[in-house]
Amino acid sequence: MAGKIPEPPEIPLNYEVSCEIQLTPEQRRIVKEKTGRDMTVLVLEDSDGLHTHRMSQSSPDDFTLLAIKQAERLNEYDEAYHEYLMALADYQDNADKPDPMDELADNLQIAAMQEAERLKLFYMKEAEESDAARAIAKIDWGKKDKA
Repeated sequence: MAGKIPEPPEIPLNYEVSCEIQLTPEQRRIVKEKTGRDMTVLVLEDSDGLHTHRMSQSSPDDFTLLAIKQAERLNEYDEAYHEYLMALADYQDNADKPDPMDELADNLQIAAMQEAERLKLFYMKEAEESDAARAIAKIDWGKKDKA
């Protein structure tokens, strides 16, 4: 029974214009410690150019905090993508299995056809018996008319 095809989660960091910041070994250590994720580069959306222009005004701590947030977001995406893959595998496993409602409809159709055949045979037998009774009645009525 195939349901709706699962939809993949939205891809993070899919920016038209971005700014990449190389993390220092210390920043990478902090991000790994806080999130469990190895990151070497922080990718920021920069369609308006603000991050590029404010680079000299930003402190390494600002980028460390942004890297932690991005690592958490990527971890959430990884989890959502894993769930999507599991749902997709389940969908594919069940794609060839019949829908229980289809199976029920097939069984009802078979039962209806069997019942129709049973009734057909019953009425054919009734008709044969009726014809036989009519023939006997004609014979009996024929004897009464002659007597």
